[in-house]
Amino acid sequence: MSRKRLNLDLTPEAYELLQKLADESGKTMAEVLRTGLALYGIARDEQANGRELGVVHGDKVIKEILIPK
Repeated sequence: MSRKRLNLDLTPEAYELLQKLADESGKTMAEVLRTGLALYGIARDEQANGRELGVVHGDKVIKEILIPK
């Protein structure tokens, strides 16, 4: 599989969050970003099909994930 390299500028807050997520999950920052990109793709696909994505606990929506159009 061919890979592409990307330079990315983040705010200090975004960088700290990325580092925290990587540390807590035992993944690299690149792996966290790839997972986030995959989740974003899922959310966009569902939105295109008229559905919404959210975090649900039991029958209660805890957090709705909104993707700007």
